[in-house]
Amino acid sequence: MKEVLTIGFVATAISPYFSEEQQVRIKSENHLKKIIAEYDAKLICFHKTIFSKEDSVEAEKFFFKNKIDFLILQTSSCSSGEQLYPLCNITNKMGLWAVPDLEKEGDVKLHSLVSVSHYLGIIKKILHEKKIKTKWFYNYGDTDEFKNKFLITLRSLVADKKIKQSKIGLVGGISPGFDNMIVDNKKIKQNIGSTIEETTIKELISLAKSFDQSLIDQEIKKIKNAASSISVSDEESFNKVTRVYFALKKMRHENDWDSMAVQCWSQFQELYGIAPCMAYGWIGSEDGIAVSCEGDVQGSLSMLLLNYISSSDKSSTLLDLATFDTKADAVLMWHCGVSPRHFANEDGIKWVDHSTLGRKTDKKYGVAGDQVFKAQKSTTTYLGNNAERILIINSEIFEHNNKGFDGTRGWFKETKLNRSHISAENLINTLNIIGHEHHYAVGQGDYSKELLEFAAWNDLKLVDEIPLVDYISPKDNESN
Repeated sequence: MKEVLTIGFVATAISPYFSEEQQVRIKSENHLKKIIAEYDAKLICFHKTIFSKEDSVEAEKFFFKNKIDFLILQTSSCSSGEQLYPLCNITNKMGLWAVPDLEKEGDVKLHSLVSVSHYLGIIKKILHEKKIKTKWFYNYGDTDEFKNKFLITLRSLVADKKIKQSKIGLVGGISPGFDNMIVDNKKIKQNIGSTIEETTIKELISLAKSFDQSLIDQEIKKIKNAASSISVSDEESFNKVTRVYFALKKMRHENDWDSMAVQCWSQFQELYGIAPCMAYGWIGSEDGIAVSCEGDVQGSLSMLLLNYISSSDKSSTLLDLATFDTKADAVLMWHCGVSPRHFANEDGIKWVDHSTLGRKTDKKYGVAGDQVFKAQKSTTTYLGNNAERILIINSEIFEHNNKGFDGTRGWFKETKLNRSHISAENLINTLNIIGHEHHYAVGQGDYSKELLEFAAWNDLKLVDEIPLVDYISPKDNESN
């Protein structure tokens, strides 16, 4: 059984102030419990307010026993420096929490904020070799100011805990020639904590053939009913691709994989005569499971990360950056037909033959999806370079008068890289210069703040903007 995020809460104070009289610690515990209750996390609270170094040592032993991932240290009132040191031995991820005085003038009753500043100064100057990562919070736990900031941390740390325990199933390896997607499994484990396990397309197809036909027929009815139109050349494609859908589910369950990276060409065409796109998209929309195409392990990890952070029961998708429109300052994100149907505009999803496989021949391969994405906020990310580097983009998907290339696609504008505006041309230049792996995990909603915080907790490198110019510089040819 996988462990959930464990958050510790401890409060410090000194006796001349009024934290106990105002019940700051007790009220804050109750607020935290309400916030955390909706997430895959548990809260462990120290049973008393710390008034001495001896109390801090007792708390240190208590939290060591309970294996804390993240410690929230609230200075319930002004606190002394000696109280901090034992608490800095518990974890390398800490939140420092200050609360305001209820009275705006006269005698200061709490003086909490100054102690957060005091403690952060000690951590960053005196204890810098411990490399403790910190975030500070302000205001009471029932205020939007506190909750909004804390929820970003909670979502990022829940995702961090989950991704470090995740197993990715790689089925069939990468598609031919996509060598920029080759990963070092040991480096992935070192950088992000995830484990990669491998099997073959032959094994998946063998499993696909094992299901009872009545089960397949029932699912095909659902699949067809979900489409706004169907134009697939070979009806048998629905039978085979639906079998692949069930095989993916069963293989994932039996291996306890959290997501999958599955080659989609060329073995499926050679061994089973299909394009498996519909199965990948259907498992994303109906089961919330991330399956990346073309055997892209980092793409699967990135999709999984978005799913964890958003807590959505609908999966993210994997796309290429196909072209751009300088006038609209927008980019077209596209793939052959794998995106789940919940991305679609009011025209819905269509089941079609694959738009490129078998082209210029008399052979057609089904089943793929065709859809234009509805207008919505989006987050794009990618854990690249063996999950050493993270791409963080938030954009607005809009319905362009240009529908884009056949497949599953959408136009993205108002693009921000690391939450700062970047033009379409500068974005493409940046990605080309760094040698980005050419895939992008895209999820619904804006979770760029959570991703930036996830990067901070894990010491991941960010992708920084490189403006487009008409010459190269020595830095352009550095390896990544």
